[in-house]
Amino acid sequence: MHVALHSRHVFAMLLLPALAFALPARAADVLPGMPGVRAAIDVTVMDLDVVATGRDGRNVPDLTRAEISVAVDGKPLPLDYFVRVEAGQLHGPDLATASPDFILETTAAGADRYVPRQFLVFFDDEHLLPFDRKRVFEGLRDFVTRLSPSDSMAILSYNVSLHVITPFTSSKETLLDGLSRLEKVAPRGLFWDSQYRQDVNLARRSRSRDSIIRNYSEQIRGREKGTLDELKRAFAALAARSGKRVVFWVSSGIELRPGQTFANALSSSLLNQFDYSVVEEFRAVVAEANRSGITVHAFDARGLATDVDASESTTSPVTGFAADVNRREALAETAEETGGVLVQNRNTFGGALERIYQESSSYYSIGVTLTALDPKKTDHAVRVTSIRPNVTLRARRAYGAKTADESAGDRMELALVTPDARGEFPVALAIGPAKKGGGIGHRIAPFKVSVPLSAFTFLDEGGRKKAVVDVTLAAVEDSGARSNAVPDRQTILLDAAALAKAEHEPFVYTGEVKSRKGNMRFVATVRDVATNRIGVGSASVRVE
Repeated sequence: MHVALHSRHVFAMLLLPALAFALPARAADVLPGMPGVRAAIDVTVMDLDVVATGRDGRNVPDLTRAEISVAVDGKPLPLDYFVRVEAGQLHGPDLATASPDFILETTAAGADRYVPRQFLVFFDDEHLLPFDRKRVFEGLRDFVTRLSPSDSMAILSYNVSLHVITPFTSSKETLLDGLSRLEKVAPRGLFWDSQYRQDVNLARRSRSRDSIIRNYSEQIRGREKGTLDELKRAFAALAARSGKRVVFWVSSGIELRPGQTFANALSSSLLNQFDYSVVEEFRAVVAEANRSGITVHAFDARGLATDVDASESTTSPVTGFAADVNRREALAETAEETGGVLVQNRNTFGGALERIYQESSSYYSIGVTLTALDPKKTDHAVRVTSIRPNVTLRARRAYGAKTADESAGDRMELALVTPDARGEFPVALAIGPAKKGGGIGHRIAPFKVSVPLSAFTFLDEGGRKKAVVDVTLAAVEDSGARSNAVPDRQTILLDAAALAKAEHEPFVYTGEVKSRKGNMRFVATVRDVATNRIGVGSASVRVE
């Protein structure tokens, strides 16, 4: 018996065709929660990671609950949970002093509990130059060698599209190899640097200066928006990982008001700061990090820059000070708002990475129950302070709970950057032969998603059994380009007798997908809405 639902929608992504998949799994094959993936839980506590430093910049390891205060939306609130994490291990009178949500993200080792660390390195290669990255590579290699077996790291590069250099792994050899491979690929900052200089020289000689300024600003706005969009999606993927979540954003900075520096360099008053802006997109990136409990450390990879580079024959058209103010604004604010640090004005990064390593393993985890917060607000301002003199606390400055739908989207983003991603239950994926259609250079292919009915939660509904599931499809190309994912909600309604007979039969969801030509990896996630458990399936194919 097959319980089949046929979707007549055409999923216009950038997708694929080819290959049949394995037969649907039986009930006994349902998988447990996967290591490194966040449990599907209802959030009950606002958890905050707090780093305490003294006047000398060193960690302060002996603060007590009474010495830390939290204000949410300006209102002081009592701490419901307080625990110290030292060298990745929880310390406290007992586990009752730690947030229950936080405990779910730890791993047990005998009588001890450890917090795994998830590091994501995002190379903003749309802005970086080769000699900028070299210094960061050197520091990161040393950092990788210090990772513990419970740590995981992924290395991503945004260069026209997002490239997964190394998916999340604990293998130091794999990570070091990824850094070596990335170092051999020229970042696209070279193109933009050349474009900038050409446009400045052209504008200086041209009578249509205003048109050149606006055209340049529009191009830069597209670049900055693309960078921020991909950074936000990377944060979402990291949000689906369990443990301490840390991002290294390696960049030379972005312009929140694209073209402003260019216009100032030409002494033009044509543009004001509101003509071209990516401030809204930037705010969404910071909100995503805070809602995901991610600490972002921003690395200005340019190091100690001067107004005249030794390789240049002419002075830069923009003073170093003016350029730094514009491009570092986003880096500084991201770090500050998420409890991270801005690493700048240095030609070596080993010391900063050492500090980050220590702060990522030794900090305070505090919690405030959500019942004290205004349920009508989705995001809340947070301020953490200490009454101990000469102690500075760093923590994220905002909080917002994610919905179940948003968390499911995070799992899809993680699957798109993790080729071997799995879920809490098996999903079988079949992609049929492609045919012409969908426009020039595109194809249309049938697909089938199969899931054992035993994976779903059936509830009573008027004497019958009802399960609600969300099916989501997306794809990633060889180039790294990814489609957006839109879930399709389906309801399964069966008589109790029919459900008992179909216990080991699959739920089948079919449809068509529109795809570009080339090598693709197609991903399907299926969410059991009642429990928020998610299954993941994928298929790699070539579209001809």
